[in-house]
Amino acid sequence: MIIEVEKGRRATITQIRELAARFGNRVETTEGDGIYCTLHVIGDTREFSTREGFIRNLPGVRKAFRVESDHKNIARVARGEGGVVRRPRRVVEVPGLDGKVRRIGAGRHVFFVGPDSPQTMAQTLAIARAARTIAERYGIEDRVILRGGAFKPRTRPTDWRGLGMKGIAMLDAAREETGIPYATEVMDHNLAAEIAEHADMLQIGTRNAQNFDLLEAVGRLARPVILKRGFGNEASEWFYAAEYVANQGNLDIVLCERGMKTLFTKGGYCRNQPDFNAITYARRSTILPVIFDPSHVAGDHRLVPENLVASLGHLVDGTITETLHDESFRQEQLCDARQALLMDHYATLVEAVLAFEEHVLPRLAQVLEALDAL
Repeated sequence: MIIEVEKGRRATITQIRELAARFGNRVETTEGDGIYCTLHVIGDTREFSTREGFIRNLPGVRKAFRVESDHKNIARVARGEGGVVRRPRRVVEVPGLDGKVRRIGAGRHVFFVGPDSPQTMAQTLAIARAARTIAERYGIEDRVILRGGAFKPRTRPTDWRGLGMKGIAMLDAAREETGIPYATEVMDHNLAAEIAEHADMLQIGTRNAQNFDLLEAVGRLARPVILKRGFGNEASEWFYAAEYVANQGNLDIVLCERGMKTLFTKGGYCRNQPDFNAITYARRSTILPVIFDPSHVAGDHRLVPENLVASLGHLVDGTITETLHDESFRQEQLCDARQALLMDHYATLVEAVLAFEEHVLPRLAQVLEALDAL
């Protein structure tokens, strides 16, 4: 539920917060520039909504909106007796030890970059240092986040499945040296809290996109979440998965499109079929930031650059790319070596993204704004 209240009505806001807490919900407040502030009641609001009449009659309450969508917490549009409200898109913040805050969804591309998995300390630190160098070269220190999977879900049970907490320790060391925060995958709801004590951001991978116990466990933790789309999920199922996280009180969710398994991928020209239109649909249907994974849709490092650049036209809030520090390590890498992009090549792509933001994005935004007005 979304409630508009006159600014300064502290007693009313306190009453709403206490009522929400009684039903297991929490409230976020958006001040805005006008004379009203907006309260967003987060979680399963079915019981809270039964008190709608009482809420509407509190002093200073201007309007109350129920979200009609099944994914109520993340839906972009809400309706009520006062009409329709289009909720602002959410900005997910990830602070770093370097004192800078990465803001995903704030209008500037955020670069998630790093090894498929931390395999050796030398490899992990080399990539982190290179990421730091790139960030400093282009003045984007507040837009770079490390990625690396210490826990690896694999199709074959005999394949290498990561170093677990030893890998987490390597990512910790990389963050300590460079100041860059990191995101890592969590697979087991029993380990979620332990991993959250280390990682700055948690990732739910495509194979766990409908692991509902895990989604709820992550939702109870005070950590931002990357939620990848299941490789066979419709967009609505993707949104419902995000709702499982949000229902536990965590709206710091970043949706990630990573391609679908289709009949066409069996031709061998890509690993998964990228669904760029799903990025646009998610951006228009939800309040959440949306990023893109150019690596898993490719399966081949020679296709990663085109995939990454193609996603820019769909106004992604960032990309998450698997990288390699040295070509000689490709033979030693135990997982997804073929799709890992060299850091030197990645640096050139960063430059291309920044050029897009400067020269193309303003014109594209102008056209899209005109189309939205029709």
